[in-house]
Amino acid sequence: MPSDMETSIRSLEETNDPAKAYFAFTVDSTGDYGVIKANKEGLRLFAAEMLKKSIALEEGRPEEILFFGHLDWIVSDAGYELIAGVEPEYRTREEIFAAVAAGSPSTAPRGVGEEKGSPGPYPGSAKRASGAGCFGSISWWIIGSLILYAAVKAFPKLQSWVNIH
Repeated sequence: MPSDMETSIRSLEETNDPAKAYFAFTVDSTGDYGVIKANKEGLRLFAAEMLKKSIALEEGRPEEILFFGHLDWIVSDAGYELIAGVEPEYRTREEIFAAVAAGSPSTAPRGVGEEKGSPGPYPGSAKRASGAGCFGSISWWIIGSLILYAAVKAFPKLQSWVNIH
């Protein structure tokens, strides 16, 4: 006998036509805020996909990211898949915030099979965390280079390396 959640998912999928659905992640006109741009069919079908992921979390406690399959009605206005799946998190919001406040090096979820309350990070999270520092460093180098390039182009006669007497 299907659960209420499975019945809701089936109802959402049966009453909303994917051919009419539109769902996209984009930014507002200022570029400051991420927003969802969707029609009612797209919102309802996305809700069904999220409910499916919540059932998967509840039933199996998976470790890996639960990716959405290819869905024609999800459009990439950003030029790339902004949200491609769900990374499982089994701690409550209070537990996550407490870990952050305590200076925990990682807020990633604990792996499957660990005792409740054990401090271990999610498998692979250390790899992702170390990559963030490298990405940040590279970003700063690129930004600095662009600023220097713009300054040189804006002031072509300025030659700070030449001694002026």
